[in-house]
Amino acid sequence: MIEVTAHNRTIGAFLSASELDHYRDLQRREREVINVSEMDDETMASIMGAEYGKASE
Repeated sequence: MIEVTAHNRTIGAFLSASELDHYRDLQRREREVINVSEMDDETMASIMGAEYGKASE
């Protein structure tokens, strides 16, 4: 990634094709809806055991 700056602030960036694909995948997944009934037990247990403001280990 190449950052474009002006007055010591990032105003844009150039991404490689692979980074752009990754970014688009993240955007797509951000809007993905998952029904609770479709979740596997491991994912549900992780959510139920999560603590607000604490990063996963």
